[in-house]
Amino acid sequence: MKTLFRRALAPALALVVVAAGPALADIAGTDVASYQHPNGTPISWSAVKSSGQSFTFIKATESVNYTNPHFASDYAAAAGAGLYRGAYHFARPSLGAGSAVEQARFFASVIGPQTRAGMLPPVLDLEQSGGLNRDQLIGWTSTFLTTLQSLTGRTPILYSFPSFLQNSLGSTTALRGYPLWIAHYTGAPAPSTPGFTTYAFWQYSSSGTVPGISGRVDMNRFNGTSAQLAQLARASAPAAPTAPTAPTEDPTGVTPPALVAISPPSRYTAVTPSRFVDTRTGLGARRGQVSGPLTVAVPASVPTDASGVVLNVSAVNPARAGYLRAAPAGSTPLATALNFVARQSYTGLVVARTDAARQATLTVAGGPTDLVVDVVGYYDTAAGSGGHWVASPPTRFVDSRIGQGTAGGTKNGDVTVTLPAGVPQNARGAVLNVSVVDAVHDTYVRIAPTGTAPTTTALNVHGGQSQTGLVMTAAAGRQVTFSVLGGPAHLVIDLIGYYDGASSAGSSYVGTTPQRFLDTRSRLGSGQARVLTITLPAVVPAAATGVVLNVSTVDPTGTGYLRVAAAGREATTTAINFTRGQSQTGLVVTGIAGGRQVTISMFGGMSHVVADLVGYQAPNA
Repeated sequence: MKTLFRRALAPALALVVVAAGPALADIAGTDVASYQHPNGTPISWSAVKSSGQSFTFIKATESVNYTNPHFASDYAAAAGAGLYRGAYHFARPSLGAGSAVEQARFFASVIGPQTRAGMLPPVLDLEQSGGLNRDQLIGWTSTFLTTLQSLTGRTPILYSFPSFLQNSLGSTTALRGYPLWIAHYTGAPAPSTPGFTTYAFWQYSSSGTVPGISGRVDMNRFNGTSAQLAQLARASAPAAPTAPTAPTEDPTGVTPPALVAISPPSRYTAVTPSRFVDTRTGLGARRGQVSGPLTVAVPASVPTDASGVVLNVSAVNPARAGYLRAAPAGSTPLATALNFVARQSYTGLVVARTDAARQATLTVAGGPTDLVVDVVGYYDTAAGSGGHWVASPPTRFVDSRIGQGTAGGTKNGDVTVTLPAGVPQNARGAVLNVSVVDAVHDTYVRIAPTGTAPTTTALNVHGGQSQTGLVMTAAAGRQVTFSVLGGPAHLVIDLIGYYDGASSAGSSYVGTTPQRFLDTRSRLGSGQARVLTITLPAVVPAAATGVVLNVSTVDPTGTGYLRVAAAGREATTTAINFTRGQSQTGLVVTGIAGGRQVTISMFGGMSHVVADLVGYQAPNA
């Protein structure tokens, strides 16, 4: 990769690096562009391979109109010589509408399918800001990478250098889900990776020499084993997934069909959020951390015949990793509602059923942890003030990274937003995907209709991470206030749908006994993959308009995020963010396609996926 950045380096520094070299396993590689073809001189890729090189990256494109004239021949010849090979795009960020998408599409069209053995993931070479500020550049980069991933089916690699990551990208962790290729030309034992925990490739010199290549060339090392490089290049199949044995992980299992029951069609009623359990203070339960079952009674604002209650449940300062399940009191919990890790508080939306006395049992495995529970609404057959479900195409209406729907910049304190115009003034509740992105410190978010003091937590985010959660809230004049506490952090909000007060509009909610229908650890439903199209259980009728799921990412191999959509439709909003080694569960509301199918798409790191059916939306009779 030859740029002004490279040429500005002092030659003496590069010579020192070549002499010292990084202290890594000897898995060497290079990268080339048209510069390595002076006067059209070809590269002898057989000589490159014989010299001990294992891989190469070849420049393919730049901006939207330049293709390396030697790319196709070099790409084919490198493969013929037995080298793992990858392609890279030199980025020209700009504020032009669709710039990132257009460049990603151009790159993908030139490099073609990326599914053959020996192909390394495609690379975004990011060395210039194009005049964009930090937040604009993060947004541009994220758009390019997600677009490229959707076009190629591969998780792209990001190439950059430490000072650019620190100064132009502000050491953001928002891109941490992508492998990093770092350019660092000093003799230090390891390069700095601002915003990233590690790197996949290290370009340690721009002035090396390799037999078969004319002139100076970039020198690289892979940060891993030969087997790991082969797997990255799709030259060997990943090991078959095995069921985890750690007691803190959600066990596999299938709900027997005989145990599956459904509720009558119901409408949703939002209530003023109220806290009714807090084991830190002894509210609604014995004081002290919970391990095992805890039976609680929901407030009287929820009728005894409610078919489901909607709760914000928080695991606060857990001593160990674990998970939580919810079920009517006296019954066996069958599906995971929350996952949590040691010493990190986590909050999630839970739809649970209760017994005739309005009691539910929350069971904590792993832990122990304090539990905080707030009621936000319920489902019931009575008309009352309830509303029927009206789905909306996922619509992003707030993104503080780019100043959409609110002033640009990170948020700390109250943020009032207006729901999209399609949501009626009398809507009984709005359903939102809320993301807190790139939190600087441990942060939590409270949500309430504007004019009402937010008192209950909807999201917890650990410092340095991003978190997404489903939120159900009432609104005042289509306005909602988000209180970001502990920040600063960026706020991204997508409308999923709303509950309409009109009795004849929308769909009714039907709750089911939680039923597991996907677990890639045991190959239930499908094996582990980047994109999974799955069929819902037969209890969901063909006429259903949407489903409510508990979706878990289990034992992720890297940081990333997951999206869910009706099969055949583009997934545009994030449902779950996950971090390497930390299992995560989130409530998901999505439309479905004919044949009762939904598609789960994974970006960034890989993870096992577990999905449980909680309920579905059915047209009104």
